[in-house]
Amino acid sequence: MAPVPTPPDCARPHPLELIPFFRRFPPTRGRNLVYTFIWSSIFAVTFLLANVAMTARMPEVRTVALCGVIANLIGFAIHALYSAGQLFGLERWAKGSNFAVKTAYFSVIPVIGVIAGMQGAEWMFHIGFGNWIVTPGWLMSIVATSAIISLVLSTFFYLRERDAHAQAQLAVERETAERMQREAVAANLRALQAQIEPHFLFNTLANVSSLIDRDAPEAKRMLERFIHFLRASLAATRTERTTLAAEGELIASYLDVLRVRMGPRLQYSVDVEPSLAGYAIAPMLLQPVVENAIRHGLEGKVEGGRVDFRAWRDGDAVRIDVRDTGVGFAATTGGGVGLTNLRDRLRGLYGNAATLSIGENPPSGTLVTVRLPA
Repeated sequence: MAPVPTPPDCARPHPLELIPFFRRFPPTRGRNLVYTFIWSSIFAVTFLLANVAMTARMPEVRTVALCGVIANLIGFAIHALYSAGQLFGLERWAKGSNFAVKTAYFSVIPVIGVIAGMQGAEWMFHIGFGNWIVTPGWLMSIVATSAIISLVLSTFFYLRERDAHAQAQLAVERETAERMQREAVAANLRALQAQIEPHFLFNTLANVSSLIDRDAPEAKRMLERFIHFLRASLAATRTERTTLAAEGELIASYLDVLRVRMGPRLQYSVDVEPSLAGYAIAPMLLQPVVENAIRHGLEGKVEGGRVDFRAWRDGDAVRIDVRDTGVGFAATTGGGVGLTNLRDRLRGLYGNAATLSIGENPPSGTLVTVRLPA
């Protein structure tokens, strides 16, 4: 398993985080220095209490103060050694090596830190460290202290590394799941893009055929509009992203073909705010809304009606309204499969950041509103 990258010192974990309370504060260099002081002081109190338990008497004030200073000298020496090891790449090398090397690294540094801290106390207070280190009893005490600190630190870093590996694995699995979801959405999009509504296709070609004999110029115009629409649709099938302006042009081409077929029964407008012309969206995201407006709203109305497509910036969102003056969804399907698929696509593309709502468009018709993150 690859070693987990070691964060910079200002962001590295601290052994005090073994206590849940201290995990709530974000890692900084200043926080770690404060934590080292608290951590060292806890060790000082622990050893003092152990001494009280063994000797059955309270220590003198000088002894308490001296023990606190020595514990902090040792703690900050270990802190400095680990920081230096990280700075020069020793920690990264050790973590990438076998178990024996890692164990040695995290065991030797506390031993050196204890000796360095005791030597510092010797220089400051003349505690007789030179005599202690050759005295078997004191030597065993120093070794035991180093072993306890090493065990605690090794356990902490082992748990942190294991947690980091688990988090990395979880991130990989999450990324895999998200990628599969994106691929599923893309597959659905490609299937949608590959479809040209048979009803629309056959009706358009039938209208062109019927117009050829009685109104050739109109047939030509309708065919040109249809070719323009097919080209725009084909371009959409070959890209994962398009712009709001391009989507508006595709919708305008679609409605233009329908207007040739429906004549004065269909009026429309497409209005995209200029500042949103380059806004990126998924191809053919909004066309199903317009198709539904025609199919469920205007085709069933003898006198026809109007469809208005408008996109503009509304606060912190991009709002797209599709209004029609047809019979309304309430009298037919309530939205149809097209809007159900659109909801699924919006959820897959934007999560909860996008919304789709359907309402009335007084005095008649339907208003479909799509809100996308700006």
